[in-house]
Amino acid sequence: MPRGQGLAGGAAKAVAARGRAVRRRSRRVIDNEYIAGGERSRSMVALSFKRGCVCDRMPAMRLLGLFVLFSLGAFAQSITGSLAGVVTDPTDAAIPKAAVVLRLNATGAERTAETNEAGRFFFGSLQPGAYTLTIEAAGFRRLERTNVNVPAAETVSLNDLTLTVGQVTDSVVVEAQAAVVQSQTAERAGVLTGAQVQNLAIRGRNVTSLVSLLPGVVDLDDSENLAVNWNFNVQGNRRNTNNLTIDGATVNAIGNNFNSVVAVSMDAVAEVKVLLSNYQAEYGRMSGANVSIVTKSGSKEFHGLASYYKRNEWLNANDFFNNRLGRARPRYRFDTWNYNVGGPVMLPGAGRRLKDKMFFFWSQEFWPLSVPTALAQRTTPTQLERAGNFSQSLDVNNALIVVRDPFNNRAPFAGNIVPASRIDSNGRALLNFLPAPNFTDRGLSRGQFNYVFQDVVDQPKRTDTLKLDYNMTASDIVTFSYSARNDINDGKVGIPAGTGNYDVYRQRSENLGKLFLGRYQKIFSPTLINEFNGSYSTRPLNNSIPDDALASIQRDKIGFTLGQLNPSSNPLNLIPNMSFGGVPNAVAVSMDGRTPLTTTHEIISISNNLTKTFTAHTVKLGFYYDRLWAENQPTGGAFNGSFNFGRNVNNPLETDYAFSNAIVGVYNQYDEPTARVFPVNYATNIEWFAQDNWKVNRKLALDFGMRFHYLPQSWIDGDAMSGFRAEAFNPAQAVNLIEPFRQGNARVGRNPNTGEIVPAALIGAIAPGRGNPANGMVSPLTDPSVPRSLMKEPGVLLAPRVGFAYDVSGNGKMAVRGGFGMFYNRMSHGVVLTDFAAQPPIINLPTLFYGTMPTLRNATGVLFPANVLGLDANAKIP
Repeated sequence: MPRGQGLAGGAAKAVAARGRAVRRRSRRVIDNEYIAGGERSRSMVALSFKRGCVCDRMPAMRLLGLFVLFSLGAFAQSITGSLAGVVTDPTDAAIPKAAVVLRLNATGAERTAETNEAGRFFFGSLQPGAYTLTIEAAGFRRLERTNVNVPAAETVSLNDLTLTVGQVTDSVVVEAQAAVVQSQTAERAGVLTGAQVQNLAIRGRNVTSLVSLLPGVVDLDDSENLAVNWNFNVQGNRRNTNNLTIDGATVNAIGNNFNSVVAVSMDAVAEVKVLLSNYQAEYGRMSGANVSIVTKSGSKEFHGLASYYKRNEWLNANDFFNNRLGRARPRYRFDTWNYNVGGPVMLPGAGRRLKDKMFFFWSQEFWPLSVPTALAQRTTPTQLERAGNFSQSLDVNNALIVVRDPFNNRAPFAGNIVPASRIDSNGRALLNFLPAPNFTDRGLSRGQFNYVFQDVVDQPKRTDTLKLDYNMTASDIVTFSYSARNDINDGKVGIPAGTGNYDVYRQRSENLGKLFLGRYQKIFSPTLINEFNGSYSTRPLNNSIPDDALASIQRDKIGFTLGQLNPSSNPLNLIPNMSFGGVPNAVAVSMDGRTPLTTTHEIISISNNLTKTFTAHTVKLGFYYDRLWAENQPTGGAFNGSFNFGRNVNNPLETDYAFSNAIVGVYNQYDEPTARVFPVNYATNIEWFAQDNWKVNRKLALDFGMRFHYLPQSWIDGDAMSGFRAEAFNPAQAVNLIEPFRQGNARVGRNPNTGEIVPAALIGAIAPGRGNPANGMVSPLTDPSVPRSLMKEPGVLLAPRVGFAYDVSGNGKMAVRGGFGMFYNRMSHGVVLTDFAAQPPIINLPTLFYGTMPTLRNATGVLFPANVLGLDANAKIP
């Protein structure tokens, strides 16, 4: 049957005739593109075209000029989507010059376009959401497609838009959208809709946990509450190679790169888009997946909700072992309050002018958590032991622990009591600082502990989300969004920058992340759109110590008068770390090297994307820049000094019990770094790209693109960083190590440089008298020829992207996709902050062995070979 047969009368003939003519023209455009006078132009990125090509004409210089004008930005990923379609008549002939209107259901904002000679239309830079598509053409019924869902960072293809013959006043409304596979680009991606996010129960209400529902994703996280760490691997990539964005702004925290600056309530999420592989050149920054969280927007009508989620142990079943032992269900209590509201902005005096143009969405979620720690059992010195009386000190076998006089040939103390003349006031002050025993039933403890504690840590959390959308005009759209997370820990145990294995003192940790984002979208024409983004994120992390708690851990306040080797490293005059090896479950004090922790991580990002649509090409150009810095994160380990009072048979001053070692002022080992550095870390990312999505025909789409990376490595203000470099190692400056030696029946150490006999504990230490302990270490602080980042600038890195998508049947039911791409990862900023800033010769860690507190200040420590990191000056970015 000839095409067009069966259509009514003259309309059928007209349609058939016009269809043949248009089909001939459209094939010249679609089937092999741009045939001009028999010559084919195969320009990959359509910046300019040969004369005679059937396409929109725009000189390359004009397009590049617009790109330069508007691409003055830096880093944020695009979260907008695209919609493409082909309009045909019942004979499958393309319909040119059909009027296409796309309306966002939530706000009523409209975009218009016109089909080209191939019947194709394209809408770029669309806000994610549900749309209504309307198509009109003379001689055909009006087609309306409702609930066309456009996800973020995806091009939706509509290949079944067929107009039927009739009056334009007649309408054909299609309310259901048939499921189609991605056939517009080569990317492999997954989308979690807002309905899925809200309806799927996640224990910790972490949006990122839902990513594990996608194929190729393995999530090892099992958080009980609203967390900011993510622990998922995508396509075998490491977790710190993923890039997470909220409304287009990168929120990866500086440091480990697998936690975020802010968090978003699940009820504030419109959708989650995950680009798994084969994505286009506009997406980069990291080599793993791109996870894009899009928050909700307001609509023409007011909407809101309030909710309460409760988890309690009485809703849980007890486990088998608890039931067998007669134990109650463990405490398990989580309460979550949430509300949100959205709608049109109605300001006094503005009235109707803003009601249809400005929309808001606001959300808050509260977690008033109070979490008990696990019941812990420790051993602490008794009141008698604090007075030097060890006559009742028993081991786990109930045998008396005999303590010996280190200054009298290690003879046992009379009555197992240390006389007052042997008691060191500083050692006694440290023992008196420790908690008193509160559990004395040895029948139950069997000598394993005498102190029991359980702390309750207040962990209130809150998330804030605000979004404003302002449709200034049909071609000028402004968006502002704000996200915040307040994460507080208030207690004595389990606090960041903590203090030991028992409830030493109370402190408060505040992690207050904030994200501000602005976006301006300019629609010059239906085929030329510019999108500018700017964002600022900050994550202050502060540990505050109440005055009474601070006084309880200061040296002078507890009567500890012994100085330290580098007092400038300890301006708060905090007590030293202490451990008591050989005592079962002994208490220990261990100040975090970051105490008091006061640091700020900040990122300023801006970006710009310019999109131009030609007949069958969609060309996109973009430029990204972001500036990162982290301030005041101290390094240097035990800045307050660290005493090891543990029992050691090789210590000639050993009393045979850790607590008695402390009371007489004898230590097994003392460590204190030579300096403490407060580095300020800086980093810059500059990236730009050009890409072309070429719709070769109705079945085949090709992606071509190139991403350019300029990734100078992180550096520290003041150049206080160092690293090992093999070519800087001088064999003539190599050190010797203390070697093992046999002296009679005793194993000792010997200095190969001088022959001096030293304790066996020094075996393996650097022998004084020869070589340079920092041999091979380089630093810009001491050598101006060393790059500030320890490696030379890598220059501009090229990351090509090529892909294809083939719609096998042409109806969107089956597609074959493939692609190739190169990606880059910069070195973790956390490595620069914590590792390269704490290496020799910037910081050394001498160790003192077998000494006494009164002689500490005059003692000389030894250095052991350090485990160091190095960077090849000519290293390549992985």
